[in-house]
Amino acid sequence: MNILILSCGTRNKLIRFFKESFHSLPGGGRVIAADCSDWAPALYEADAFYLVPPMKDGGYLSRILEICEKEKADALLPLFEDELDLMAQNRDFFESRGIRVIVSEADTVALCRDKYRFFTHLKENGLPVLPTFLTPEQFDRARAAGEADFPVFVKPVRGCGSVGISRVDCRELLEALFRYGKEELLIQKLADGEEFGADIYVDMISGQPVSVFVKKKVRMRAGETEKSVSFCDPELFELIVRTVSTLRLRGPVDMDIFRMDGKYYISEINPRFGGGYPHAWHAGLRFPDMIAQNLAGRENPVRIGNYEEGLRMMKYTDELLR
Repeated sequence: MNILILSCGTRNKLIRFFKESFHSLPGGGRVIAADCSDWAPALYEADAFYLVPPMKDGGYLSRILEICEKEKADALLPLFEDELDLMAQNRDFFESRGIRVIVSEADTVALCRDKYRFFTHLKENGLPVLPTFLTPEQFDRARAAGEADFPVFVKPVRGCGSVGISRVDCRELLEALFRYGKEELLIQKLADGEEFGADIYVDMISGQPVSVFVKKKVRMRAGETEKSVSFCDPELFELIVRTVSTLRLRGPVDMDIFRMDGKYYISEINPRFGGGYPHAWHAGLRFPDMIAQNLAGRENPVRIGNYEEGLRMMKYTDELLR
């Protein structure tokens, strides 16, 4: 059984985890990596690697298919947000050729990418979500009614990795950001409480969340969790499972949650491996094993929260010379 991991970038640890899982399969398995840059260090961790054109190139899909056929890949795993959309929309192109695409349904990927649509979806399903506004005028009306106030976060509607996020404390700056910004923006209540991240695996056969790992974020860097501690709370597990059940998610999922005044709020869902997933792996939640099980046609058993609380993860920098 072989897997091709796309846009591998700096996800060296993830490549290593997949190699540990797939190499131990009956008959063995291989992990292939692809990226559009030869400066992507994770390429050189894989059993084989390929440089590919940028995903917006007209020949991109054909090149990925060519690699799959050459390497006898049974599955594709995209890691980059824009590539999730592309692969979800072209699922049939690959699966009609016997190559499984490990990505959520296209409508769910699109919903999760659009932060305002995601907010609306959660609100309509009675799930706790931070107050969010699409225009300064919406915010003004809520502020006049006593339902919102400064400070707030302003962020791109389709952003990722904390890029373009600004804390705003006054109406003048809010107006300037919306007037001169190049991207569509939204306004969200400033979340000043505790921040949590959840790594979730949704079984690709049953469609049910079968594994949930929660970490309390201690320190962030460039939008990724740098230091965290494992955390267990049945109330939060129940909320995560309830939220996932409203969406057509499949495979690995990353979720951000805040707790303020003793109440949890869902912030975002990224339908992919999160940057903090290594914490879950080291706590015993081996998503690559679960992917291999699904690719072999077997459902994974439900094991929610089966890990030790209080395990601390600390990331540090490494180097690779070529």
